[in-house]
Amino acid sequence: MKYRLVVVDDEEIVINAVKFIVEKNMENVEIIGTAKNGREAIEAAIRLNPDIMLMDITMPGINGVDAIKEIIEHNSKIKFVILSAYEQFEYAKEAVGLGVQDYLLKPINRYKLIDALNEVIKTLEIEHSKRIKEIENMEKLQNVLPILEQGFIYSILMNRDYEDEISKYKELFELKEEGGYLLVIEFGEYDSSTLKNKIGSGVKLQKSYNLIRDSLKFKYKCLVGPAIINRIIVFVSKDHPSDEYEFRLETIEMAEYIAETAMKKTGVECYIGIGGYYHLKELPYSYEEALKALRDSNGQAVTHIKDVKNENRMELDVYNTIGKELLVAFESGNEEKTLVYLNKIYDAISCLPTHDQPNKCIEIMVLIYRKAYEMDVKSDTVINYSSYLEEIIGQDKEELQRWSIRKVKYFVSRISEMNKNKVSKAVLEAKNYIDIHYSKELTLEEISRVVSVSPQYFSKLFKEETGFNFIEYLTNSRIEKAKELIKNSQMTMKEVCFEVGYNDPNYFSRLFKKIVGVSPTDYLRK
Repeated sequence: MKYRLVVVDDEEIVINAVKFIVEKNMENVEIIGTAKNGREAIEAAIRLNPDIMLMDITMPGINGVDAIKEIIEHNSKIKFVILSAYEQFEYAKEAVGLGVQDYLLKPINRYKLIDALNEVIKTLEIEHSKRIKEIENMEKLQNVLPILEQGFIYSILMNRDYEDEISKYKELFELKEEGGYLLVIEFGEYDSSTLKNKIGSGVKLQKSYNLIRDSLKFKYKCLVGPAIINRIIVFVSKDHPSDEYEFRLETIEMAEYIAETAMKKTGVECYIGIGGYYHLKELPYSYEEALKALRDSNGQAVTHIKDVKNENRMELDVYNTIGKELLVAFESGNEEKTLVYLNKIYDAISCLPTHDQPNKCIEIMVLIYRKAYEMDVKSDTVINYSSYLEEIIGQDKEELQRWSIRKVKYFVSRISEMNKNKVSKAVLEAKNYIDIHYSKELTLEEISRVVSVSPQYFSKLFKEETGFNFIEYLTNSRIEKAKELIKNSQMTMKEVCFEVGYNDPNYFSRLFKKIVGVSPTDYLRK
């Protein structure tokens, strides 16, 4: 890569000297222009966009310092090296204060000029590497943002404890607003107040999902959830409305545009339910309201929660409390508790209108599948929606419940197996660590930290796996090593004592006899 240099000096002899030095000694620097005063320097900077400018301080008209100030306003990335005479030292100091990389005294010394330019090039290379890294990070972030958005939506679905993470979400998604509302977009065809063709609509939605998501993100400040069967959930970030009625009209107008766009992308009719405005930590209420608006839409394309009757519905807090307990039991690999909470969820779902029960059942299983995916449960079906889409859509609540129980049992058995393997791995790592570091002053807390398990839990696991507590295992390891040293080395008993981690030879001797049955000296004689 060649770096572009502009030389600015009112003396032709100086410009020629710089050209000669650079062309003979610096293959990675190209002089792309020269200037003889401050005005020409500013014009050259704007026209040629150099990487480096070598600038004289004192020139006719605009001096070097003022020219640098003007150029920085247009392009702050240009690096400056200034030329100065002894009597211009105060100017030079001011220029350095502007961020000038270096200054050279006239007459120009070839080696100092080369060194100065090389230092500037190092700075440019570092900045270039940083920019490349920033671009790469931005690209990675853009790739992972949809996944993070989906995680945020999943948290709302199950009303998980995401309140502590709100500040992180706000920073990540650049949300300046304190709240917003949820839209639920449902694809299908209404026939006598019943949504039909969910299977075909779901398949078409999966194919067009990215187009729909990109269209929404382009026009609105929103977070788009995953396509769950034939639905998409969208969070719209907004400031608290000062006029509720005007705000409602605005949201309906937005939803009508979304419905029209989504229908064009998929070729399938769609219907949108709009929830009320809530603070970020209360968004699950907006989601439930959007669902209710959708249920009561009677085939209308867009329905706001304020425009439907206030009827009884499943108690959100009760439902979500059970949901949290379900995920905790599932994550622990406890089949009995998981099935108890799963059946409680289905009891709660029974309070919903019959036509809406299957979607709620499917929603629960999507959350279960996602949790299994997060836990790295090895299965071809985890989060592979297409593999079970046709299997479950069209089933009633009872059929879905039986299907869910089969799937949950399978996942819980895999999780239980994974948890057991984790336990064995932690104990194995601990034993290896003890076998290597037996001569040090080891503590239960230190070993627990090494294997990333709490001391209380580790103590229990270690006893269950080995039959010994931590101290017993450490003591036995030390005594076994002592027996080897006594038989196979020329160490004295005192040296053996210190080598295996004890500071008191008398204590070591008593301990050795207690475990082996004879003293260290008698053991040597055997």
